[in-house]
Amino acid sequence: MKRSNLFKRSAAMLLAGLMAVSMSACGGSSASGNDSGDSQASSSGDTHKLSVVLKTTSSEYWSYVIAGIEQAEKDLGNVEVDVRGANSDTDFDGQLNMVETIVNADMCEAIAIAPLQADQIANALTGAKIPVLAIDTNFDQAETFIGTAHEDAAYEGGKYVAEKIGKGGKVVILANIQGESTSEARVAGYKKALEEGGCEIISTQYTDGVGDKAVTVTDGVLQSFSDIDAIVCCADDVALGASRAIKQAGRDGDGIIVCGFDGISSGVQAVVDGEISCTVAQDPYNMGYQCVKSLLDVVEGEKLDDFIDTGCKVITPDNAQEYLDKLKSLV
Repeated sequence: MKRSNLFKRSAAMLLAGLMAVSMSACGGSSASGNDSGDSQASSSGDTHKLSVVLKTTSSEYWSYVIAGIEQAEKDLGNVEVDVRGANSDTDFDGQLNMVETIVNADMCEAIAIAPLQADQIANALTGAKIPVLAIDTNFDQAETFIGTAHEDAAYEGGKYVAEKIGKGGKVVILANIQGESTSEARVAGYKKALEEGGCEIISTQYTDGVGDKAVTVTDGVLQSFSDIDAIVCCADDVALGASRAIKQAGRDGDGIIVCGFDGISSGVQAVVDGEISCTVAQDPYNMGYQCVKSLLDVVEGEKLDDFIDTGCKVITPDNAQEYLDKLKSLV
């Protein structure tokens, strides 16, 4: 009897061991780390962990990007997106620390970044073993750029302005930050369209993309030039500042066309109200959506294009209210 009981116990233990091995072979991946050094969620059917680091999360424009990210996360179903952003557009060290923490801690399978300082971020990613994409602003380390073709978009805005003021029209360009790639691309697009339209660019000034500084800069331009037909701007806040300066100078009756860029609700509302003439709208919602889709594609082995254009639209009095209603529905 003792020998029989021992045999029964041994057989039961053997059977339990076989069942454990079988369950291990058929089950999904564990949430714990793996020996291969790959990211945690890499098996087919798992939730893929993705990261997006924006310039900031505390502005209207980026709220649309985040809305697009969140919608893509819901629609795709098999992704978990960690979204972060610096405290402000000048919090360079804050964004750098975020990127270094995410990459060094192996927190994701792929990352998309909207760099505040492209060179700084590119250096921080040297040797990174995960796919790196760029959103909104391109940089050398990125495999793919998802965003607006800034020069092409500004070209469309400049073309609209050139048609309005005609050949010989005198134009001032209000750029954002001197040397910053996005701002300079917009300036190039404006210049190309205006020169093709036979317009004269009488001054290019820099405002750091700040509305209050745009008021001061525009005031100086108005004092320097008595004949101005249009002011084209690289941001909506700058356009609103230019409009304010025109009113303060008592020149709102001169018919000066003011063009903005970004298409945030305040800029579009200003078109509706007649405070500015037009704005070039990016599509930040689609930018966020395509960002998540592209991150998922790349971790699943898809080959991405170097550039994914998320589109733009010139907002005029004819379509401003419709576009404003669309923006309000997003957030």
